[in-house]
Amino acid sequence: MGRCTTLAGLAALAALAAIASAGPESSRPKVTIWAAPVPTATIYGGLSYGGHAPVTGALISERRDVDVSASGEVRVPGVAATIDAASVQLRDITDPSATITEQRFIAGASTPTELLQRHAGNTIIVVTPKGELTGVLRSADEQVIVIEIGSGDQRRLQILRRDGYVQDVRLPAGAGMDKPSLVWKLASKKQGKHTVELTYRADGMVWTADYLAVLDEPGTSIAFSAWATVKNTTGGTYDNAELTLVSAGPANLAATSNRATPVPTRYAIAKPVHLGSGQSVQVELLPTRLAAKARSVITYEAMPDPSLGFQAYPNTDCNQFNGVGMGRSEIAVEVDVPTKEPLPDGRVRLFRKKADRLEVISEEQLRSSAGLARIRVAPNNDINGERRAVSCNYDERLRTVTEKIEVKIENKAKRASEIVIREFAWRWPVWRLDSEDVKSARAGTQTLEYRATVPPGGKKTVTYAVTYTW
Repeated sequence: MGRCTTLAGLAALAALAAIASAGPESSRPKVTIWAAPVPTATIYGGLSYGGHAPVTGALISERRDVDVSASGEVRVPGVAATIDAASVQLRDITDPSATITEQRFIAGASTPTELLQRHAGNTIIVVTPKGELTGVLRSADEQVIVIEIGSGDQRRLQILRRDGYVQDVRLPAGAGMDKPSLVWKLASKKQGKHTVELTYRADGMVWTADYLAVLDEPGTSIAFSAWATVKNTTGGTYDNAELTLVSAGPANLAATSNRATPVPTRYAIAKPVHLGSGQSVQVELLPTRLAAKARSVITYEAMPDPSLGFQAYPNTDCNQFNGVGMGRSEIAVEVDVPTKEPLPDGRVRLFRKKADRLEVISEEQLRSSAGLARIRVAPNNDINGERRAVSCNYDERLRTVTEKIEVKIENKAKRASEIVIREFAWRWPVWRLDSEDVKSARAGTQTLEYRATVPPGGKKTVTYAVTYTW
């Protein structure tokens, strides 16, 4: 079409646009939605302290049949009210050689007064206690309606009070005037019916993950289900949409230029979904696992995860977060899931069957790695540990931090325990693992997990080295 303006984060939009248009041609709308991440600026003192403002929204692609008039005007009603007009891409399938000379976005009418004002210049019928008046609407506000009646030298304006006097107003059938619309001036050799493909980004559409787990009475098996809740406040409705959910948002230009962009994980929903305006809908992220084997483990974290505070700027202080006494251990339940990537962050509710009823055990954030979901049950006092930096080097010229970390744990229980040591590559999202004496599993973009079976009264040491680059 010769026109392709983009929103902030051009690379992210282009990649998702390619996804939206990939595969066989379909008349169904394609909707790709970014997850709603936790804002970090308020938690860590604002953007200047390393927090970042999350970006959410959706990329929407749909096909429409439109009429191209002799003047070349094309109108597409019913688009999202929250559309980013700079992100719009229009492709004329009927006439690929057509070009756009002008684009306008007309916001939808949200009140009765706005609705009346949209019909200024149109003939309307006003019902009053004295009968019906037919005339051209000239003006309208919250108090009065001004219409022009008569013709020729009998033409005059009449002002009608809306409060008590105007009983009804009948508007002409509009061509999408009352809905958010995109209007183009199109240079095309073909008039009449055209099929166009429209792609744009809109705010007001987000999704979150929710999980439900039910332990049997002995605690040996578990039922586990995963759902995504999609909220649509864009003002647009998308029926039978091909839905793709993305775990991370596009790059945000409000952050500094050296901020790393997280690698997104995409979840394609198998069946078409109706995304109604102002509605929420739940869709299944993966098939429910019934009577799956439940494994009991103990997780140990030497310190809370500080990585959310260092997404805009790296942390180069080698003395920070290397103390002892901040660790915690917890009893958790694990279940295998059919995924190659960690499940998206979300809340998990854990219940336990007790005779003929369910008892609430916990409601926590799910922890996950590839093929595995983990649910916190209760605190544990039998595992102690400490963490220290064996070495740490900040190279200002090379813009790197290289550090070697040692974590020691001790099992004070009277039986052997399977322990999962959780460590965080927290200084900066761009990092590499240089060495480790125990094989780790990636449980997130900046989370490592080490497994060890520790005998009663036994100890275990894990050492690894990591380099951050920016």
